[in-house]
Amino acid sequence: MGLGRTSRWLLTAFLFFLLLFTLFIWGLNRILVGSVPKVRSGTVLTIRLQGAIGESPQQSLFGTAVTVHEIDEALRRAAADTRVDAVLLEIGPLTGGYGKVQEVRAAVEHFRESDKPVVAFLELASNLDLYVASAANIIYQIPSGSLILGMYVQQPFYRDFFDKIGVRFEVFASGPYKSAFASYTDMAPSDAQYEMEDSLLENLYRQWLGDVAADRGMTVESVATAFDEGYLSARRAQAVGFIDELGYRDMLEAKLAEFAGESPLHVSVRDYLRDTEPTELFAPESTIALIYISGMMVPGDFDTGLFGAEVAAGGTIERYIREASEDPSVKAIVLRVDSGGGAVTAADVMGRAIELAAQQKPVVVSMSDVAASGGYWIASKATRVFANRATYTGSIGVVMARPDLEGTYELLGINQEIIKRGKNADLMSTTGPLRPDQIDILTRNVTDIYEEFLDVVSEGRNMDRNAVDSVAQGRVWTGEQALDHNLVDDIGGLREALVAARADAGIEPGQRTALRIFPPTRTIFDQLASLFNISAVTLRSSPMPSGPLSLSLGAVWERIRILQIAGPLWAIMDTALPVPAR
Repeated sequence: MGLGRTSRWLLTAFLFFLLLFTLFIWGLNRILVGSVPKVRSGTVLTIRLQGAIGESPQQSLFGTAVTVHEIDEALRRAAADTRVDAVLLEIGPLTGGYGKVQEVRAAVEHFRESDKPVVAFLELASNLDLYVASAANIIYQIPSGSLILGMYVQQPFYRDFFDKIGVRFEVFASGPYKSAFASYTDMAPSDAQYEMEDSLLENLYRQWLGDVAADRGMTVESVATAFDEGYLSARRAQAVGFIDELGYRDMLEAKLAEFAGESPLHVSVRDYLRDTEPTELFAPESTIALIYISGMMVPGDFDTGLFGAEVAAGGTIERYIREASEDPSVKAIVLRVDSGGGAVTAADVMGRAIELAAQQKPVVVSMSDVAASGGYWIASKATRVFANRATYTGSIGVVMARPDLEGTYELLGINQEIIKRGKNADLMSTTGPLRPDQIDILTRNVTDIYEEFLDVVSEGRNMDRNAVDSVAQGRVWTGEQALDHNLVDDIGGLREALVAARADAGIEPGQRTALRIFPPTRTIFDQLASLFNISAVTLRSSPMPSGPLSLSLGAVWERIRILQIAGPLWAIMDTALPVPAR
């Protein structure tokens, strides 16, 4: 009894402290927002690109990364703004995929058409950093800096480890490329997995070489030769043509003064957006709905609270799509998808909502870094699909895994006793291996859902079913490859998808159009309120890792926990993606 009272007291104290901390952060935020610098002549739009580039804008206690849409919109406004004389890109170290980065590069290249300079500043840089910087007119790097170049996929395999602790996985997959659980069951990649990952890496490598060569005025061969060096000092990087000038920030400021006057005013992306009017595409008159679908797809209708992981709850997204489709002021819907899949039921619920919405108005998909497995299931339902050249997509297939912890229980001296009703009531227990008839049950289930997946894509993409199967079987493609296989309609980012949605909706060129964004921006107080209403489904909503490099032992055990809690259908649309080190 005393322990219960103590626990309640500690919880109350924690929540009280959290409330005070939130109030402090909110007050600080209000102070900062209230002091937005006024854009004037001699303004330098300063874009800081560190860590992961954001997707949907949401307030957070720990700050929110600037999004692709915000960067694109700021650069569009700045191109036509006579008060903005230059753009500064402060880059690195960047993380994440190449899809969003390609959209940022495209926005920078569009800005350069205004004949205003773009300056990039690097310190210690990687492939990803240089890839963005190459879109600038001038690249600065500090003299002690370096470029670390090269792409490789490093995938851990835990079979030996699991054998030592008595864990065994029984995996059922619809094709040789559906390798989401291969790290747990194998000692090395299969031939099919190696073929797929090698193909993806080669395509991404060729894109990188070609884009950097074009931007830097170099040949592809010379870029490849320098790339092969792996580690270039700043001076060496300058000698081969990757870097224009070596210098420090004070010297950079002197260079910016040449473009923006003696005392350039640095204005961040969000401050600039707050102080300027939208471009014609986003000024209010009619409306386009922009719905973000990010993270692991999970069943239910909920948000993840203040500290929750980014997930795409099927019921929540369905509600957003339905609301947008029923709103007569919304002329078209754009779905921004950044997900490697998840629960098939979540994909199916969202897919049905998209199907119904597409009967009323255009539904256009914009793929971000990844739209694979369940992410591709929903994309195939849209009226038009855009992908970046480096987007990972496809992975049309099904995988199901059941952990068998019998060996672990024996190792720990734990005896498990089961009393059941129903021959297969213990199908998803972890107390022993499956019987042959149970293997048949799960195999049949995987096959049935894979057949449904083929039907969904065949109907949605208007493709022959055999043609779909030939590019399916769990194989992942880049956006560039997917276009060749008719899995997407066009190459382009969010901007291109919005423009296409406007045209498909019949919105006249002179008609002003606003964006209605889902999920609606939630303040810190909104998220704090949700924290006091945590449900069981919220507690089990942590996403599975989407790439081999993200797999830690903690993530491994998280997958096991999710499989135990949610059953086999939780993970059947999961996609393990080869993530090149940057």
